[in-house]
Amino acid sequence: MKALLDEHFSHRIAQTLRERALDVEAVSERSDLAEAPDREIMEAAWREERAVVTNNVKDFRPIAVERLADGRGHAGLILLPSNRSRRRDSTGAIADAIEGVMRVHPDGIPDAEHWI
Repeated sequence: MKALLDEHFSHRIAQTLRERALDVEAVSERSDLAEAPDREIMEAAWREERAVVTNNVKDFRPIAVERLADGRGHAGLILLPSNRSRRRDSTGAIADAIEGVMRVHPDGIPDAEHWI
């Protein structure tokens, strides 16, 4: 599985996961996606077969549903509740949770979502 962290997550989480031999990028690391609308992020993730990791459930879930309804599909969503801490001291815990999903689903989670 490959993943793309949305803009709400620190690039440090992506770096931590890459150190664990996982293919993870962060929107904040990519000039082509920095400040891009959520629909563009979802499209780029689909093209690259990357699940989107986000806590922006209210925006990304409807985009995923829309994509499924019109037959385009998506590469998957890894969702965190918006009330889950994203402070610097929680970077390791968030990375651990994302890694857990990625290791259990090495072939990805196309057209599906997974909550952590």
